[in-house]
Amino acid sequence: QSKHDLKGKDQLLHLIRRFPEGLPVVEVKDSYPTVLDDLQALKASGDVWWLSSMDSQEDIVYPNDPKSKIKVDADLKQLYREIELPRDMIDIEKELLKNGHKPATDTTKRRAAAQIHGQRPKPKAKKKQKEITKRTKLTNAHLPELFDLPR
Repeated sequence: QSKHDLKGKDQLLHLIRRFPEGLPVVEVKDSYPTVLDDLQALKASGDVWWLSSMDSQEDIVYPNDPKSKIKVDADLKQLYREIELPRDMIDIEKELLKNGHKPATDTTKRRAAAQIHGQRPKPKAKKKQKEITKRTKLTNAHLPELFDLPR
């Protein structure tokens, strides 16, 4: 038994739009026989967003608000693309500080430490190879020439 008494696709869309925070698919999947097909059609048309997880019990349908569709003018896009960013992180940090923002990194401090201590590559941990002893069980014991066995 479904929580919502729906008869068709229009009522389904109306119901989904009443839940901007999302409507669990489980609540509507037993409303009428072709409800899942209608949900797929609404998703394909762009009227709803259907977010599914591994567990189909947690699928949620969100309304795609037509008011939130924004058309960006080509001139504005071009202006955005023409903005030159500084190549050096120090210049970016100076701009952030000038505008009252605290940068997440301190490039000058990091570079000074690298000059003093030199660039040290992080050592990679090497796995120790196990030596084959007489007590080690060998899968291919019939091929002793492949193994350096202590004699």
